[in-house]
Amino acid sequence: MIRALVRCLWVIPAATGALVLAPACGEQKKAGSKVENATQCLSDLMDSRRKRAVAGIPASDDPDQDEHPWLAWVKKNSQVAQGSDFKACAIKGEGTPVRETAETLMRYFDDQRGFYADEKKETKEYLGGLVGAQRVSKGTTWEADVEFDALFFHAATLARYWTLLQSTPRDDRVTIFFANQLLLWNFDAKTSLYEEEISLLCQKKLGDYCKAIPMEDRPFAITRPYFEGVAGLFDAYKDKYPQSPYATFAARIAGVYKARAAKVPEYKEFPVLPAIRSTKPAPYSNNATFLVSQEKGLFLMDNPLRVPNPPPPANPTDKPKPAWKGDYALDPGLAKEVAILVQDVRSNMVSQFNQSLIYFVAEGKVPVQFIEPLLRACIEGEHAKNWPSFVLVGRRRADGTNRRSGFNATLSKVEEVGKFKVKAPTSGKVLSCEAWASIGKDQLGGTGFKPIVFHEGAQIHIGRLNDDGTIASVQSAAGHGDGERLEKWADQQNMSMVVAVPQSATYEQWLEAINGVAYKCEDDECSRERGIKVFLATCK
Repeated sequence: MIRALVRCLWVIPAATGALVLAPACGEQKKAGSKVENATQCLSDLMDSRRKRAVAGIPASDDPDQDEHPWLAWVKKNSQVAQGSDFKACAIKGEGTPVRETAETLMRYFDDQRGFYADEKKETKEYLGGLVGAQRVSKGTTWEADVEFDALFFHAATLARYWTLLQSTPRDDRVTIFFANQLLLWNFDAKTSLYEEEISLLCQKKLGDYCKAIPMEDRPFAITRPYFEGVAGLFDAYKDKYPQSPYATFAARIAGVYKARAAKVPEYKEFPVLPAIRSTKPAPYSNNATFLVSQEKGLFLMDNPLRVPNPPPPANPTDKPKPAWKGDYALDPGLAKEVAILVQDVRSNMVSQFNQSLIYFVAEGKVPVQFIEPLLRACIEGEHAKNWPSFVLVGRRRADGTNRRSGFNATLSKVEEVGKFKVKAPTSGKVLSCEAWASIGKDQLGGTGFKPIVFHEGAQIHIGRLNDDGTIASVQSAAGHGDGERLEKWADQQNMSMVVAVPQSATYEQWLEAINGVAYKCEDDECSRERGIKVFLATCK
């Protein structure tokens, strides 16, 4: 009897010298039975839910004509009324931690019904309830059930959009999987700029996987590691909860994800663009893109101008198109063909692209002498804009984004082309040059220039152009790619500059000479046009 009484006492620290009676033993037993009864209530509910769900696990993982069986299964499970039952368990656990568990589960299953069956709950709201359910389920007999729910969120999304990437390698529905991807990789998006955040996710979570993938293709390309990652989650579930009745289903789902991952196409850059310093965006859609590739030919939007194996003309009396031989030989007929095609589009009231700019997209080895006549054909003529503008497109590689960026430029009128001579510092050869364009959308004033950047091939020279073509105070160095070596020099200039290259120079060398000169760079942004004119010239 005395021992029993002692067990029902709490001892206050000796400093107080006091002894305080604890709640009566009968009250302790009552509290204990509350916890046991409420916990048993929840266990019974979760057992019943599990049995009902397991009994309906779909036999097939293939979609039918109406709805994917996975989605039909989870919708049916979520429609079962649970609220009043969980409320009863909460009442039984009044005054104990089990009440919070019961109420958390009740809210979660209400969210589940709203998300899957009613389709009224937002993804973020549902995931918030799911996290709460996972927290209160740790160490319980139903922990494996809630963990399976958490994984099935991924499977249900795939079931909703089962045809993703099956008919096209670029399916805009990939944006729907963004919340799933953030969850899988525990990535916190800071902005609403989808492509920017995907690129950051690539760099921070996927190692070198995205290194060679263009920024615009990364949303599609990361579906492969995403599918592989989800497969890994289901495999891990099967290993962690081998006794769970969902284990076999989890293994099946993992197999489906692995198969889907294997079918994601490989995304390669085409054409491979030169590195560029600019951060000014060069969108890849809704613009008049002129594409040049030695392998595939020349295209204006989807219109082939020269291809290796041209199709026969629709009209047998028409002259067949010449075959593209990839030698970049100047072709007056080609320039005329480009001009006619562009004029036809511009004269149409409903244009298929932005008429004000031509986006020049070319692989690095295209010679500069091939570019000017094509640009003139594109942006001069009856329906051309007042300011014939174009964008030299490259890829921003230094920051790992691989985003398409460009230098905006304006074509000079034929009568305003600036002519000058330059003596190449290395070879000593005197070349005749023409400044036929300038950086910027508007034709700024100013026709003369002294500061010069001259790319001779092996070296880039900077200095001041004398009247006789020699370059004074010349500084020479090897090429710098999209580096910042020319920026400090360009920042010190207070009058118009010219960037000149031989006609034999490549597109890559041309952009290399323009990098650091065309725009003023501030922190990581290189997009602000300089207050002085920057001319572009070719020499022969």
